[in-house]
Amino acid sequence: MAKVSATAASALASLAILVALPALAEQAEHRQLGPHVHGQGTLDIAIDGNKIEMELVAPGMDIVGFEHVATTDDQKAAVEKAKAKLTDVLNVFKLPVAAKCKADAANVESRKETHQPGEKDDDDDKPGEPQHSEFHATYTITCEAPENVTGLETVYFSDFAGGQLLNVNVTTPKGQTQAQMTRAKPSLDLTGVM
Repeated sequence: MAKVSATAASALASLAILVALPALAEQAEHRQLGPHVHGQGTLDIAIDGNKIEMELVAPGMDIVGFEHVATTDDQKAAVEKAKAKLTDVLNVFKLPVAAKCKADAANVESRKETHQPGEKDDDDDKPGEPQHSEFHATYTITCEAPENVTGLETVYFSDFAGGQLLNVNVTTPKGQTQAQMTRAKPSLDLTGVM
């Protein structure tokens, strides 16, 4: 019976972390990015047991070099190429080999930037008014040895010329941590967060 209740507690903790991810992303965007800042993206990471959930939100300008919704064939091809790169999460965000991680799921979208409450609604865009696009990626990763998840390195900045900074929010059963990854410091120390 104790084993069932420990499993149930772990499942509830996982669910709480997953439910908190979108709220953390929105809170981080309001606090650190505002509605739209070129060069800056947000990476939310939730770690519970052997599961890692990640969510990346970045302006289209950072990823493909333009901020409007793709209209030409070349722009659409650039978006598809970027989506393919971002889908390979363990290439973009490298976890320690000793953690024996594998990607379970990856979903990458390019979409019109979502406006915050109080801003004009996307549906009210006037003809000729610029529209901003953003990339939104979600990932699920399983690690056989999660105790070895002691850091994270990224090639995000070398793969995407416009990216300058990622505001990172890490949530684990031990609590929440905020950090930044930059072109000059494309790594994150996760020692002690597990």
